[in-house]
Amino acid sequence: MSLYTIATFYQFTPLTNYEAMKEPLLMVMKEKNIRGTIILAAEGINGTFCGEEESVTYLENYLKSFTELSELSFRKTYDDFNPFDKAKVKLRKEIVTLGTPEINPKDETGIHLTPEEWNELLTDPNVIVIDTRNDYEVKLGTFKGATNPETENFRDLPEYVEKHLLDKKDKKVAMYCTGGIRCEKSTAYLKKLGFKQVYQLNGGILNYLATMPVENSMWEGHCFVFDERVALDHSLKSLEKGSIDTEWKNKNRKKLEQY
Repeated sequence: MSLYTIATFYQFTPLTNYEAMKEPLLMVMKEKNIRGTIILAAEGINGTFCGEEESVTYLENYLKSFTELSELSFRKTYDDFNPFDKAKVKLRKEIVTLGTPEINPKDETGIHLTPEEWNELLTDPNVIVIDTRNDYEVKLGTFKGATNPETENFRDLPEYVEKHLLDKKDKKVAMYCTGGIRCEKSTAYLKKLGFKQVYQLNGGILNYLATMPVENSMWEGHCFVFDERVALDHSLKSLEKGSIDTEWKNKNRKKLEQY
């Protein structure tokens, strides 16, 4: 049985007092020996944290005790080690930085698809499927037939859209990311630009891998995660040492060292 529970979550919801939440939240994390990063902004909350199961449950309930976060849900994975080195709570303008703080996913986003519906969509030759993650993430794994915008950061995505998608507003466009949060922002951005048929993978790659049997899966490779696990296999387990290409590791070493 794995010793540690890793909880990933986000919610777009107005947090008028988000700055005041920082220190009490950090105190709870330290008291419960929980490590990871939580980002707070006026538009909501985003984070991943890890600890022993009882401590993780305590922090989840603490977060949900805030009226604005009462409907917060968490996606769990498990491992034999804690992939974070310390507890961090950060204040930001956006909980995921697209560089468009005026975009509000609570107004409108793409249509959320289940993993089964996503598989069906991927077989449609008329759909443009966009991987909204960074280029170094895509290099480790992606969906069959998806387009890699080759972005260095998520905030580079609007430039890609302006150059390559603005003349395709009448097309079906489907987007996906690791856990769903980047797609909330990116599909809301497309809807704001006037795209009519926009879709996203509900819960992202992590939800897809958790629910889709390997024999029916259209995922190829590994799923990058922003912590010391680096990437997960189809069963959401961290990879064996040496299973990631050495060239990829050397090229992205600086990025990996920040987690």
